[in-house]
Amino acid sequence: MSTNNVLLVQVSMRHLSSDAKKAGATLPEAQLNHVSLKQLRTLLDSAAAIAGSVVYPAEPELRITAPHGKFVVQIKAGNLNFISWSSTTKVGGVISPAQIIAAVSGEEQEVVYERSARASTGSRGVAVFGGLQLKFNMVLMIVAIVAVNSFTIWFVTRPVKTLAPKFTLMAPEPAERLLTEVAGVYETGGGERRLEIARNGGVQRIKFGKQRTVAQKQSYTVQAALAAGQSALVTDRKSLITIKDPQTLVLFGDTYQRVAR
Repeated sequence: MSTNNVLLVQVSMRHLSSDAKKAGATLPEAQLNHVSLKQLRTLLDSAAAIAGSVVYPAEPELRITAPHGKFVVQIKAGNLNFISWSSTTKVGGVISPAQIIAAVSGEEQEVVYERSARASTGSRGVAVFGGLQLKFNMVLMIVAIVAVNSFTIWFVTRPVKTLAPKFTLMAPEPAERLLTEVAGVYETGGGERRLEIARNGGVQRIKFGKQRTVAQKQSYTVQAALAAGQSALVTDRKSLITIKDPQTLVLFGDTYQRVAR
């Protein structure tokens, strides 16, 4: 553990702000390099503080790459759910930020080794019992490794969740007609959000701040489609822009009205 004070990790953050104090499905992914354990603990404490306020479709998580393994911390059901991709780490499930730091830094492994060393210095009777205990622990470890690896395979190969229902892409000619009809500028009722749709399928999603300054801007590419029998636009992020009528669009539950062509 003598090197833990200088141990640095990489942290990838999904649906989280770079300081882990905000969660949202529209937040861009963040990559933090050369993160100390103290900084990681601050991020985990911040994530734990907002865990109870996270709502779907946000699925925030931190992916941690350390020298001896990879780990995932998911914010689910108001808790931090810890997943280890390292076969030498025994902890997992819903645990505290302190326990996560111990697992990432390797402290949990060192405690096991120290206990084994102390047990080996005992009497012959204790040694026999310790031998049985060691075999039992090895069996548990093998079961845990199989379980973790099975979960990892499922986690990696599971279908990707999307925000869009089932849809069917239109043929080129009707798709071109639909894009021509809906091309224009749309805004929410309060004017705090804007959609700019071009005939070639390019879309700009803009969020305004104070005095109509641009606070956030996202670029999409869309394709014309049919969803539940209704005309729609499917983005390259697999979200769905529903076309209610020639003047009204809906995205992520927000209604946009046409303000210009």
